[in-house]
Amino acid sequence: MRLSKRRRPTRAAMDMTPMIDIVFLLLIFFMTVSQVSEINKERLELPQLKGSEDQQPTTVTVNVTEMGQIVVSGNEVSMPELVALVGDQLGSVGDDPSRLTIVLRADRRGTSRTVNEVITRLSQLGVTQVRIAVEQQE
Repeated sequence: MRLSKRRRPTRAAMDMTPMIDIVFLLLIFFMTVSQVSEINKERLELPQLKGSEDQQPTTVTVNVTEMGQIVVSGNEVSMPELVALVGDQLGSVGDDPSRLTIVLRADRRGTSRTVNEVITRLSQLGVTQVRIAVEQQE
């Protein structure tokens, strides 16, 4: 009489479904993030300057169109709305203007009136780190 049966060694099976789900979630996340970073940049003809630096991370990107319209994150805003938005950003960094960096992108075909108004209002809020975006000459 035989007491033990011969067993075949069992192979550990690996379920790939969770790994595939995570890969697709990461893919969707990075596609969404790349679209959000591009929405801050309006199509503008920036002034050209020789020897400029690459853009560093910013808190707020303000776009001024050729017609003098102010666009932030794809939405046209008025000057008081811009001041309120920057005030909210100041509150989120502990009311320390030195921790707030703003990039001002202005169309070179427009006048400098709106740009001057934006910089004046920002300086009244105490914001001193305003970078003006330019294109590098080729």
